Amino acid sequence: MKKALVILMVMASTMSWGQCTENALNKYVSWGVSMSNNSDFNSGSYSSLEFGVIYNDVAYGLSLGRGSLNGIFKNDDIRNYFYEVKVAPSFPIGKVYGNIILGVGSYIDTKHNFIEYGLGVSYTYKKIGYGVSYTNWDGVDYVTPSISFNF
Repeated sequence: MKKALVILMVMASTMSWGQCTENALNKYVSWGVSMSNNSDFNSGSYSSLEFGVIYNDVAYGLSLGRGSLNGIFKNDDIRNYFYEVKVAPSFPIGKVYGNIILGVGSYIDTKHNFIEYGLGVSYTYKKIGYGVSYTNWDGVDYVTPSISFNF
């Protein structure tokens, strides 16, 4: 059952903000900073870089990031970093696109796994996408502004 749930989530989510208006396969890279309501910005925020493809208005991505900005570039440890597989179908809402975000991931060199789910909205001008999402990531609610480049 757990494997079926993971496969279902992988088939349905992502934080990516590129949209495709054709049936072509498009590539993107996206960067975002996720912020919780923690009183310490560094402890309650994380940054990630996502690489992926978009086909038929569904984005499939791989995110790489750091679970907290606390101590970055100092006393660093590989166990602070994570990877996540995401899928995000998108749909037009006037001049913007709505996104349903689902993902599963793990911290590197640990047994700590997590899921992400939420909603987002994005706007693309030429090849640059601007977005914001509200997700629950590893049991904590985050707001994430992001920017992406579509190839």
